[in-house]
Amino acid sequence: MIVPIPKIVFLSLLLTLNCLAVFSQDDPYKAEIGLQTGLNIYSGDVNSIADRELFLSNLQNMKPDFGAMFRYRFNQRLALRFGYDYTSVKGNYTYRDNSGIYSATLNNPLHVIDLWGEFNFFDLENNPYKLYSKRYSPYIFAGFGGMVMPQYKDSEGKNYTLTFPFGVGFKMKFAQRWNFNIQLTNRLLLGDDLEGMLQFDNPLPKTISNPMNHDLHSGISIGFSYDFWTRNCNCNESSFSKSRKPASQRIVKQKRPKEKP
Repeated sequence: MIVPIPKIVFLSLLLTLNCLAVFSQDDPYKAEIGLQTGLNIYSGDVNSIADRELFLSNLQNMKPDFGAMFRYRFNQRLALRFGYDYTSVKGNYTYRDNSGIYSATLNNPLHVIDLWGEFNFFDLENNPYKLYSKRYSPYIFAGFGGMVMPQYKDSEGKNYTLTFPFGVGFKMKFAQRWNFNIQLTNRLLLGDDLEGMLQFDNPLPKTISNPMNHDLHSGISIGFSYDFWTRNCNCNESSFSKSRKPASQRIVKQKRPKEKP
C-alpha cells in the first residue's frame, strides 16, 4: 500500500516556485548536465538505524549508485534538479524483533527518479567584488520522486513507490564551465516496499525496527557537471576567468585634448 503524498510537499514546491521570480538572473549559463556515483544504505524493517549495533554490522551491505542529472539554474542561488540513479537493496541483513535476532537476504534492484529544488548559501561565481560570492557553496535540497522495483510487486500488484528526497551538499566551480559536488541524500519512502519481500511489506503489522512503516534510503555521492545553454542577457561571459568590478571602483581613462597646431 502506498501512502498519499502529504499536502505539505505540494505547498512547499509551489512556494519555492513562486519565490524564484523574485531573484535576479545574473548567470551566463542556464543549465548543467553531469554524472554521479556513490554508496547507499537502506533502513527499514530489517535494518533499523535505531538499533546502532546491528545497523553498523549491516553497513557491509552498502551498494554502489550510478546516475545522471540535469540541473536548471534560475540564478546563482536557486536551481531545479532532475536525476536518475540505478542502485539496489541487496545483502544479508541481521535484524531484531520481539522474539529475538533474525537474518534476511534481500535482492531488490532500484530505478530511482528525483525532482528537487536546491538553495545555495553563497552566489556560486568567482566575483571578489560581490558580497557572498564564492567559487564554492554548501546547499540544501528537497523535493519528490519515485522508485521502480522491476523484480518485485507488492500485495496490490505495484512495483513502484513514491519518495520524498532531501539532504545537504557542497558545490565548487573548479573550471570555467566545470563543477564538482558532494552530497548526502535521504529518500523517505511513502510506503514500506524497499525490502522487496511481501513478509516485510505493509499493510502487515508494523515492526520494532520500522514503527512508522516508512523505509529510508540514504547515501553519499560525488558528481561532476558541465555548464551549457547560454542565457540571452548581458551576463558575465565567464564567471570563473573574469570578475566584474563595481562601476564605482573602475578606472576610467581620460582622453587627452588634442593640441592645437
